[in-house]
Amino acid sequence: MRVFVGVPSYNRAKLLKLCMKSFAGSRLVRGFIVVADSATADEAELYVEAIREVRDAGFEVIHDVKIGRRGSTKARNRVLDLAKTNLAYSDVLVLYDDDYIYPGDKTLAEALRWLRDGSVGTVGGRVINLRKRKVDPDFALNVPRLADALTKATGFIILNIKHGPRETEYTTPLMAMRAEVLSKGVKYDEHYGGTGYREESDLQRQIRELGLKIVFEPRFYAYHIAAEQGGNRYSDLEDRLYWKWRNHTYFMEKWRYPAGKKALSYAILTAYALLNGPPAIRGMIKAVKNR
Repeated sequence: MRVFVGVPSYNRAKLLKLCMKSFAGSRLVRGFIVVADSATADEAELYVEAIREVRDAGFEVIHDVKIGRRGSTKARNRVLDLAKTNLAYSDVLVLYDDDYIYPGDKTLAEALRWLRDGSVGTVGGRVINLRKRKVDPDFALNVPRLADALTKATGFIILNIKHGPRETEYTTPLMAMRAEVLSKGVKYDEHYGGTGYREESDLQRQIRELGLKIVFEPRFYAYHIAAEQGGNRYSDLEDRLYWKWRNHTYFMEKWRYPAGKKALSYAILTAYALLNGPPAIRGMIKAVKNR
């Protein structure tokens, strides 16, 4: 079993370099799959330099660096495509963001232990913010059993990112999976635009539709720098609320939510917009007008 870390990145070569350097000394990670887009040739060269340094440190790096911007779901799908082409079924792909910091092999070992069970499709982990995000915190309710129960009742995905290990319906974007799962046609749905909100939820739903389990393992975690600029997912609060509404609407239609759960989901998003003030409200109104 080889372990590769898949990282999409946009215009954040210095952050990606910091992310990859945090794996120095790892005895579990063989290498990286890097899909990096940049706005300028100078930024692209910084990506190439970062990859060269990591290779010189003894890691394998499979990469696709280009000038332009694919967007979140397309960049992540390119990571998956490179994994399918280059990894064996028994190898493990760990899905990372470019502003994650690796805490050490002890955390990854917990995820690998679960993946020895063929019934487990993916293992999700904690994402620990090193600073409070100014823009659009995640939906989380760290009360035992309550978040999972509300997710089932309302159709809106509310995460418990503290308690476990436990089997769950949805988990965080930090995931580890055997490459074998990718061979079954699992991929990010590129209809999730903008920030890619719900892209990982959709991927996890596909895994469960295959009859595989999703396990949340809190001892598997990454530190999150929570950068407020650059990156495929970054935008201001108005834009983020717009994409929350648009992408969650698509998610509900795709997975055929009943009318009651749709109403509850819209109520949650509306309340969230009202609590976050004028920019969020403008994003909600824009999304409703453009339905």
